[in-house]
Amino acid sequence: MANKDVQKEMARLDKINGYNYLNKTYDNIWQELADKLPHRKNDEDKVKREKLWSYVDTNGNGIASLAEIDKAMRDFIRIPILFQLKPVLMRAFTKAKNMSHKKEGAGVSDDYVTLSEFRYLLVYLRQYYEYWVAFERLDVDNDHKIGYKEFVKGLKMMSNWGIDISDPKALWKEADSDNGG
Repeated sequence: MANKDVQKEMARLDKINGYNYLNKTYDNIWQELADKLPHRKNDEDKVKREKLWSYVDTNGNGIASLAEIDKAMRDFIRIPILFQLKPVLMRAFTKAKNMSHKKEGAGVSDDYVTLSEFRYLLVYLRQYYEYWVAFERLDVDNDHKIGYKEFVKGLKMMSNWGIDISDPKALWKEADSDNGG
């Protein structure tokens, strides 16, 4: 989906569910993510996760492709903005599909997520979405890069996120190692 299409869709979604994606105020979505991405290591989330897995693994083969996960995001998890952000889903899927070592020799390709990796997928969806939101909040000129001025303007915000900004110049040098913003 082109950036223009994403922004148009975000504006439409703003009217439906009260988020303000275009103005980068994502605060209302965090509880919804917690409710719909049962990733914690407790019995309640495990039961929710297994139920959600049954919607993902519709053919019952014990594995889920990226397409199956994408469909479940649209049809069952139903967080529109998360469904629209394909880079978040793709990176979470890529990271999660390599978390289990049990697939070796089991005839299962690393191109799929297993039930044992599904919790990781949900963790990474949340984590990578948080990274996306943080980046969007810092990228005020919407050029898909964070320049030094944006970095400096965002120091207080980064501090609030728990990032050690005691040496901002060193942090910038580490973050912008290729000098490309």
